[in-house]
Formats: sequence, C-alpha cells, structure tokens
Amino acid sequence: MPWSESVPQFSTAATIIGIVLVAYAAVGEPLLGRRGFARLERRRPSDPRALTRLYRTTIGVEWTWTALIVVAVLLSPGVQAQHLGLRAPSQWGPLLAAVIGFCLAALVLWLLTRDRGASGGSRRSGRAGGAPSSSRATPGGHVITTLAPRSRTERRLGIGLAITTGICEELLYRGLFVALGVSLGLPLWAAAVASCVLFALAHVYQGWWGLVGPGLLGALFMVLYLGTGSLLIPVVLHILLDTRALLLTGTGRRHRAPEL
Repeated sequence: MPWSESVPQFSTAATIIGIVLVAYAAVGEPLLGRRGFARLERRRPSDPRALTRLYRTTIGVEWTWTALIVVAVLLSPGVQAQHLGLRAPSQWGPLLAAVIGFCLAALVLWLLTRDRGASGGSRRSGRAGGAPSSSRATPGGHVITTLAPRSRTERRLGIGLAITTGICEELLYRGLFVALGVSLGLPLWAAAVASCVLFALAHVYQGWWGLVGPGLLGALFMVLYLGTGSLLIPVVLHILLDTRALLLTGTGRRHRAPEL
C-alpha cells in the first residue's frame, strides 16, 4: 500500500487537536450545516446577501480547521508531509483503476440525478410558484437550487468556496483523519472507513442524498488517495466537481435558470 512507508506519531497536544477536529466533524459540522442551510432557505428569497454570508462563513470555518491541522503537524516531529498525502503520486496503476471506478460512479450518479420530465416539472412549478418541482424530484436538486449563485459576486465566492472545500476537506477527511486513526492504532482500512462516514455526515443537511451521493464520492476519493499515496488528485477532482455543481452545466444551471 503506497499510502505511507511509516506510521505517523502525533504529539500529545497534536492528538488533542485531532480529537477535537474529529468531534467537530462528527457533531458540529452536521449540526451547523443543517442550521446554516435551513437559515439560507428561509432568508434567501428576501435577503440578497444570505448566500454570500453562508459562503464566507463556510470558507472561514474550513480555513480555520486547516490552520489547526498545520499547528498539529508543527507540534509533531513524527508527522511528515507524506502522512497527510502532501506529495506526488507514488503509483499510477491504482490511479487508472480509481479513474475507471470514478467514471462508473459518475454514470450512476448521472442516472440518478438526470432531469426526468423537465417540461412537466416546469409546468407544475409555473402553476404552484416557488422552486421548480423538478429540482425537488431530483436527488440533491433542491440543495443545488438553493446554493447556486445568481450574481457575479456570488459566482466569484462560489469559485472560492469550491477551491476551499477541495483543499480543506481533503486535508481534513482524507489527510488528517486517516493519519490520526493509524497513529492511534487503528488499521488503515478502519481509519479510512471512519473518515468516509464522517465525510458523509458533513453533508447530512442534504437529506438522504447527502449521505449517498457525497458519501460515494468521498469513498472514491479515499480509494484514489490510498492507492496513489497523494491527496493532489483528489483535491483537483473535488474542486472540479464542486465548481461544476455550483457554476457550470448540469443540475446547478438547469435548476437555477427558472429562478433567474
């Protein structure tokens, strides 16, 4: 397994920081995510700055935990950059297998989320008002509709948010949590599974789809990370997927257009 040639050794202070971040990921992130999204749903129709506030808050929170990760590493001489995946891929064979698996999973996600009967949904939404019914029928569609930017400022912040989540979430859920779990004596597979569960819980504000869709993507990112020993490719893919979901073609634009 190319993940690491040695076991990371966190200092006592760094271990405490890591455990606090695990507790936050298990409890704080799901609760804050649900509250933040519910607040956005209530205020966005009447408050043009509601989305930008949520974007900025999320960016600030994620860079805060990234700063804590940096502190934990600086406090731990026995932790190297490679333990967090901060190195070039050491093997390319697993990358090819992961890309094939990623494409298959993407196909499954597309089949689950593709628009079915968009014209009928548009007619129903025109009669009832509010968000298009197709966005509520499509798994994750309502979330994308609510989070999708509609102004130039929101789009710029959306790009910043995609870059932030790609870097910070991969460093936390794939980088730190796996290294911390192994350092505490967990088998690599157990640390990886626990990390994937925490990543899925972070998206529970999306309902059942948040556990299935992002959970599946998180598992694929984990396979890619462990197979290559590098976070670089998962980070890039994470950024691209979040950018697409918020700004580019597909679900985000399809559900956003009727509300412009």
